[in-house]
Amino acid sequence: MRHLPTLLAAAAAGTLALACAGPASAASGAVRLYSQDGQVETVTDPQRGVCHRGFGANSAVVNQTEGTILIFPDPNCRTRTFNPVDPGEAKHGNIGSFLALD
Repeated sequence: MRHLPTLLAAAAAGTLALACAGPASAASGAVRLYSQDGQVETVTDPQRGVCHRGFGANSAVVNQTEGTILIFPDPNCRTRTFNPVDPGEAKHGNIGSFLALD
């Protein structure tokens, strides 16, 4: 019986850890990328924080997800920029890469 409080505390900690753990979230829907020469790429349910390459200059992106995405002029999502595309919006320009925020 001396170990009962320790066992209860360990069980409670394990239960809390399992309750907090969850699957990686994704922005439900799709992001479509369009190049100037007619190529189309679709990223379905993009994972939050994962960088996806775009087509670069004179391309477009359409955000058909339920969350906001950020677009970057470079192919690695590293340029210090703030260019959000909200759900249902489209942007044309230098779409080097994007990542989902939500």
